[in-house]
Amino acid sequence: MTDERKAYYWLSSSGLSLSKQYALLDIYGKPSEIADSVGSEKLREFCGKCYKRMKQSADESFLDKELYALKKKGIKLLIKGYGNYPVKFAECEDKTPLVFYAKGNDALLSEETLAVVGSRASTDYGRTVASSWSETLCRRFVIVSGHATGIDTYAVKSCIGAGGRAIVVLACGHDKYVLPDFLKNAEGRYLLLSAYSPSMPAGKYVYGERNRVISGISDGVLIVEAGEKSGALITAKSGAEQNKPVFVVPGSVLSTRSAGTNGLLRHGAIAVTSPYDVEEDLGYEPDFAKSEKRRLTGDRKKVADMLGKGNMHFDDIASALGISPADTAELLGEMELDGIVERKMFNYYSLSVR
Repeated sequence: MTDERKAYYWLSSSGLSLSKQYALLDIYGKPSEIADSVGSEKLREFCGKCYKRMKQSADESFLDKELYALKKKGIKLLIKGYGNYPVKFAECEDKTPLVFYAKGNDALLSEETLAVVGSRASTDYGRTVASSWSETLCRRFVIVSGHATGIDTYAVKSCIGAGGRAIVVLACGHDKYVLPDFLKNAEGRYLLLSAYSPSMPAGKYVYGERNRVISGISDGVLIVEAGEKSGALITAKSGAEQNKPVFVVPGSVLSTRSAGTNGLLRHGAIAVTSPYDVEEDLGYEPDFAKSEKRRLTGDRKKVADMLGKGNMHFDDIASALGISPADTAELLGEMELDGIVERKMFNYYSLSVR
């Protein structure tokens, strides 16, 4: 087989597990070399029940028909090492799928991305947070989520409704996914991404794999609401293992629907109480803070400029301004009343966000 991209598709669609695909690559080096060795008895023994499919599809004319059928469905192949393959995922995982199946705007994978996920069994509180926060965060990030009813759907729907862009990671093949109405008129603003062939139905074991993709293609992970057994906790765990910042919205200690999220906070996740907290922790200055600072003058502007670089202690602010503690307290008190700064624990101050 001369076309290496076809050979990658051939291997990925063989039915072999990902670990076996990589084991063969370790031996042969390239998928085309594996395809050229299809007559090998050792290969037949290694591939078992998948060998018949591999032998049949090693014929390039057979592959061409399959690839043409995918193209007619509007499905694009994102092949490892080529084009718009999810580089962020490949950078944080050793063994990623050789091929992803994509419908929509695959260029979104190279944008700044934020996963927003949570439980199917959500509360009004969780749905409200997912909706309102996504409307704000989609101005800065492409929102990444799953397609489950609950938090995931509310996050994507609100993002698209606000004019934002979203990536929906499927736990099934494209043929098994019914496009919701809110995506039908959003052409160019969404991507449907799947690691599975179009006819693959959803199954229990694929959700963990799918959740790992959600966190892997994202720059950060926001868990809105999750019970003790929510799949969103798998996304959080995957994000932590992939060295992604994991943000969690605190929930009521009386609600079982927040038991999972509150548990994540106990184990070191980052608590956020505003979408602007997420922006700030990912290194961006909130839009509100920037617009507010433009209208400030004198000592107020100096304080805003200093706090724009990070939180500061009262004593350090007074020292930097060169004024008395009493005058500093009066200044900060007025700025707090005007909604420009916020007083934090242990007498630290930060720019206010709202």
